Amino acid sequence: MSKVYVTATKREFLNIFKTLMDTKNVKDTTYAKAVVDNSESIIKHLEDLEEMSKPSQEFIDVAIKANKIIESGDQEALAKYEEENKEVVEARKSQLDKVNAKLEEITSLELVLLEETNLPSDLDADQLASLKPIIKK
Repeated sequence: MSKVYVTATKREFLNIFKTLMDTKNVKDTTYAKAVVDNSESIIKHLEDLEEMSKPSQEFIDVAIKANKIIESGDQEALAKYEEENKEVVEARKSQLDKVNAKLEEITSLELVLLEETNLPSDLDADQLASLKPIIKK
């Protein structure tokens, strides 16, 4: 299998990974091997994002209680609770802003090229577009 260095944003690599996961059940050994190899490479490449995006235990606790208040339908209590926990919510928003900024970073990664003849026949346009950088021309 031939490989290629792909230069893209981390978000684009994440989209490639998602498409590979969505199509991993294709009954083609060559395609399956490329899915496994590329998925492993992308996971390793994006490890820092996974760790960065984990919410704090404090935020998880706040979110669980907020959901219970939402389910009760008490909008006044929800507004009060959100105000009481504004710092926790703002910290989470800041954390997600940093993750989104990291997703826009351009990086390079060596991936296995996919042969056009081995592609699943039922790919939709979005899936095909996300795999385009690793389809052999």
